[in-house]
Amino acid sequence: MEKKSFSLSNGMSVVFVNAKDSSVCLSVNVGHVNEPRTGLANLFEKTLLMQVKGIEPVFGGTMTAYKAYGDDFADALEKVAQVFTATVVNEEFVQKAKDEIRKSTLDSAPMIMRRMKLEYKHVAFSSDKVVSTEEYLRRIDSYSVEDVRAFANTYYTGKNAVLVIAGNRSEFDRIKAMVKDLFSAIPAGKVLEKVKGDIYTGGFGRLDCSGEIVRLMFGFDVNHLTIDDSPAANVMMTMFWRRLERALAEAGIDAQVEFKIAGYYGLRTMRALIVATAEAKQLTEIFAAAVNRICDEDATDERMERSRTAAMQEKLDKYEKADDTALEVAWQMIGRGHMYDPSDRIMNIGRVDAEAVRDIAGLVFRRSVPTYIVAVDPAAEVYSLDELKEMLSII
Repeated sequence: MEKKSFSLSNGMSVVFVNAKDSSVCLSVNVGHVNEPRTGLANLFEKTLLMQVKGIEPVFGGTMTAYKAYGDDFADALEKVAQVFTATVVNEEFVQKAKDEIRKSTLDSAPMIMRRMKLEYKHVAFSSDKVVSTEEYLRRIDSYSVEDVRAFANTYYTGKNAVLVIAGNRSEFDRIKAMVKDLFSAIPAGKVLEKVKGDIYTGGFGRLDCSGEIVRLMFGFDVNHLTIDDSPAANVMMTMFWRRLERALAEAGIDAQVEFKIAGYYGLRTMRALIVATAEAKQLTEIFAAAVNRICDEDATDERMERSRTAAMQEKLDKYEKADDTALEVAWQMIGRGHMYDPSDRIMNIGRVDAEAVRDIAGLVFRRSVPTYIVAVDPAAEVYSLDELKEMLSII
């Protein structure tokens, strides 16, 4: 990935990436994890987006991005510059933002999947960032205009931001001049510290949910995995997801299965979701058997080839279809602190062997306490966390 980078006098990092797409992304190192008080980041973002048009927000735990597209770089850069220059923080806009947050929160609060994800975060992390719906709205309502303005002045600063421009290399000199003109006057501020990666706990949570549909969430800490672990992890995830779906089908269970990396608090967990009309205990047994198989048995050469091919194709499709080069680089710079080329990681998938898959499965599934969330009918029987740990050979 060909790039040029420089810093403005206020400390803002600027990266120009030669790419087929034309896009601009401003990423700020603040989100719902490293905000000073719960909900302030959301409140300011809502206030901002009422006024700055033509940008697309992407919210993360420790960072917030604002994207603009198109070949007219002057227009795109001016749009994202307004994040700093055109946001008025006053009583009218802050109150409108509070009203919007209240409505959207109350509308989604009863949804079972939202409740499960909140329960998952409560159980998986020793953090006070997740609070009840009522407490969250109480905190939002308590913030003054001065609180919101102080947040913006502290966190939306030069040293706490990365600006990435993706486009043709011939545009670099012209764009560099525009960037200096639009962004140099932004106050420097200071850089936030990185979020500590030691708050994962795991545990058990149960939600009463009337009806025949059973929902199970299983989570595992993967914050310790490195970029170099990524190819083996990609193959393992593809293989495990297919094995789990096949095991459920062989048991005569029509199930919805999701297996993904879920990011919370700037950290990562590998999270599996099973939704089916079946007994919770049976679903848990099938999941545990699939885990033990991938941890204890080497896959056949044929299965390895199919899993490598599927994992590589999935990543290539996502990589080739993506028009978010600027966003990808901005999040690398803030999240990892450096750039890397995703295509290198994709190509390394082809070198993953059965031993690497088994080793990475052990690191994921047996290194820490699992997170086990069950949403079932109040009368249903479920396994305890200790019973699940015993099934998974976690001591």
